[in-house]
Amino acid sequence: MAGRDPAKAIARLRPTAVRAAVLAALTRAVDPFEDLPAPQRVLRGDAWTGVVTTVDDDGWRAVLVTAGGRRTASRSCTLIDPEGAVAAAFAADDAARIATAAAVGLAAPRILRPGPARVTLLGAGPLGRRVADELHAAIEVADLRVHDPDPAAQASAGEIGTAVGSAQDAVRDADLIVLATNARDPVLRADWVAEGASVIAAGADRPGRRELDYRLLAEASFAACDAPRIARALADDLRDCVAEGHLDWQEVTPLGVVLRGEADARVADGDLVVVKLIDPAPAVLALARLALGV
Repeated sequence: MAGRDPAKAIARLRPTAVRAAVLAALTRAVDPFEDLPAPQRVLRGDAWTGVVTTVDDDGWRAVLVTAGGRRTASRSCTLIDPEGAVAAAFAADDAARIATAAAVGLAAPRILRPGPARVTLLGAGPLGRRVADELHAAIEVADLRVHDPDPAAQASAGEIGTAVGSAQDAVRDADLIVLATNARDPVLRADWVAEGASVIAAGADRPGRRELDYRLLAEASFAACDAPRIARALADDLRDCVAEGHLDWQEVTPLGVVLRGEADARVADGDLVVVKLIDPAPAVLALARLALGV
């Protein structure tokens, strides 16, 4: 492992291997790991930091730190072996995007109605591009509309799909809406969403960021999250909705339960299904071990 760059090694992994590793990370049995530090969030003005620690069945750990300001953010990961020694430390921005996009691709077939899907992607940045690739591999995409609230990113939206000038127009009649932004305020309103739509919020996974309108969560027939325990500390859109009495944490199903086939996200065609992705750390840990061969 000496001299190897984990970030570059992860980027070279084959997509099928990535999906298998991320699926295993998302579906492993949940263990509270009481010895692990609780998720941390620190906010000072426009500066913030979020810290999560995860451990896998072999005793390997990863500490994922996300830090930034009003517009930019960066991630770093420290990989710790079962003996407590630091095995690697690396910039984890791209690894987290790879993990999150794979999670979107794994979740989409489980929550959609049958048939070709009209897809809207809100977010045309690096995460959005990876998400688009995963969706094309995972489901039958009838059409892909793209909008980004940032004018600079919107200028390149046509490279991913059909660029649409407003979020409201982009999501009209969509079967699947994926949010891949770092928005401070919700970018999707409940009254824009068609009956029976599925929504995956993948971008606002840090303190001070919100993509989901509380009414979407309040009106959802089914809500799932990859890491409800982490969400209680870091997912501001879910935290706000619970604090205002529109949602209870017991109503948020772990995504792994859905991916294991132990719960149906959709009972009727008209159901509104919402998935929140907040913690890429377990998948980043799995990808790092796979890429480094440890």
